Order: sequence, then C-alpha cells, then structure tokens
Amino acid sequence: MSLACGSKCLKYILFITNFVFFLIGLGTVGLGVWALLDDDRILILTEVGDSGSFDVVSLIRTGALVLIASGGVAVLIGFLGCCGAVKENNCLLFAYCVVMVVILFVQIAAVVIAAIFQSKVTEDLKAFLKSRLSAQYDGDVKTGDPFSLGLDVAQLQFECCGIDNYMDFLSATRWQDKKNTSDIIPLTCCKFTNKESFYKDVNSLNMDDTSCQTSPSDENSNFRKGCWNAILEYANDKAIYVIAIGVAIGVVEVLCVVVAVCLIQAVRKSDEEESQ
Repeated sequence: MSLACGSKCLKYILFITNFVFFLIGLGTVGLGVWALLDDDRILILTEVGDSGSFDVVSLIRTGALVLIASGGVAVLIGFLGCCGAVKENNCLLFAYCVVMVVILFVQIAAVVIAAIFQSKVTEDLKAFLKSRLSAQYDGDVKTGDPFSLGLDVAQLQFECCGIDNYMDFLSATRWQDKKNTSDIIPLTCCKFTNKESFYKDVNSLNMDDTSCQTSPSDENSNFRKGCWNAILEYANDKAIYVIAIGVAIGVVEVLCVVVAVCLIQAVRKSDEEESQ
C-alpha cells in the first residue's frame, strides 16, 4: 500500500518514538533484574528493616519486580508501536492504542490514590523512622550500621537534627549508652565549616563551635530543625520538576495515541483505494 506524504511522516514519528520506548523498557528490565539478583547489596539493608512495620528488603525486591513489570510494559508498547507502524498493520496499531489508553487510566488512578493515602503513608513512615532512631541510632560517625549512617548523612546534608528535633535522641538507647554524659546532641547535628569532608575523612571535620554537643544553640548547631520537615521542604521545592516530567510523559502518550489513530485511518483509506 502507498501512504500519502503526511501519513508517512506520522508513521516514522510513531516508529521512532516507540523505538525509544522499547530501548527504555529493555534498560528498565535490566535494572530490575540486576537489583533482584544482587543479593549482597540488598542484604546490607536487613539491619534497617529487620523489625518494625517496614520490611526494607522485601520493599527493595518489590521495587525490582515493579521495574521489571514496568519495563516489560514499555517493551510491549514499543514492540506494538514499532511493528504496527512499519508493517502498517491496523490490528497491531489498534492493540497499541488500547494498551496506551489503559496505561493512561492506570496512571490517573495511581495519582488519585496517592493523593488520597498520602497523609496515612507519611504518618506511618515518620513513626517508623522515629522508632528506628530510638532502637538503632548509635551516633558513631564511623558506624557500620546503615540506619545510623543514613541519618548522619541526612543531618549533615540537610543541616537538621533528629526526625522532629534534638529531643528524639533522648530515647535513642544505643546513643545514650555510648555518648559522653554531657553530650546533648550527636556530632552530626552540629554546624561545620567543611561538612563535605564527612564523605572523605571524618576526622578532618571542623565544627564552628567545639562546645556544640554539650551546649547546642541556633548559632552552632541545627538542634531545633528536624530532618523530616527539612527533607519535605526540599522535596516540595523539587516537586514542580516531577510534576512537569509527569505531565510531559502524559502528553507524549496522548500524542502517540492520536498519531496511531490517524495512521490507522490513513492505512484504512489506502486499503479502500487499492481495493477499488
């Protein structure tokens, strides 16, 4: 069959776009398989998720399965779009449109569900973090404990202290047992002139005020600033970019469906002209 020039352009646009989907899908599947099979890295997280309401290891493995599933869907979309466009096959193009429309509805439903349950999830996550701080945080900047190290990094990076504030450490049993009796806050709650040194040489950290841990103030520490709010503020600042990416993806998906429908009509028209 012979398509008009404009229809051929639509054909190649659809092919190129879905070939990109296909490659992204393959990459996502590969990433998911790697995460699922790399047991050594996953097992490092068992100390964080060994108790409480959040099973981190299962969460990581579930995330890997989600990557594989979403990558598989992208591969399927890419296959249907590419083959449907190249072969000018209306059955494949129709199947492509159906899959894309279903995905759009699923994405919309996911956004609605996330909005509905956002407060519940954030409350549970915050309670989990506070319980882990109480049971697990040791305050040792050279620690091998993943949760303690993660909290120290967060406190340095976001210039914060505890989940809500320094009072959280009153119930941190491991830190209370190891700290100097006069210490009120952990070292990473203090302000430093070279906090980047934490990642290279912890011993080279320079505090603004060496009395910070025993006499914390707004000038020498971040003891009143909780990491929960600090991270939320950072996330909210970046939310516009996430929303923009989500909207862009949705627009591309809608345009792909429109292009596919136009191509279906062009192929059908071409078939009718050839049959006359």
